[in-house]
Amino acid sequence: MKTKFLVMIGFVSLCAVTSAYGQGVHLKADIPFTFTAHGKALLSEGEYTFTPNLQQQTIGLHGPNNQASTVPVITRLAGERHTNQKDAHIVFDKVGETYYLSEVWIPGQDGYLLHTTKGKHEHKVIDVPE
Repeated sequence: MKTKFLVMIGFVSLCAVTSAYGQGVHLKADIPFTFTAHGKALLSEGEYTFTPNLQQQTIGLHGPNNQASTVPVITRLAGERHTNQKDAHIVFDKVGETYYLSEVWIPGQDGYLLHTTKGKHEHKVIDVPE
């Protein structure tokens, strides 16, 4: 009986830690151009806050003039250059004069892939200072 109780406590603790991981973590970045996120054109440049929600598999965006959007995460990305505690950046795919939010890299976490562009495009990386 005591073993079942301890297993249950361990399981509940693991669930609580798993659901809390990533919550409250965010990244602020100054975006110097207008861009599109999940088909929604965000009309102004400015400072945006990118907040992952691991339970819903989304990234929340909050920008100037109360602009807000939620973007679904396609998949998580791992990469050596992206996994240190100080490396933070946002990646955009540029097609013509349009920028599409593609990846979000928050220090100490795997990256978040939000958009893929087929065909010819350029990457525009916005490094976020610590």
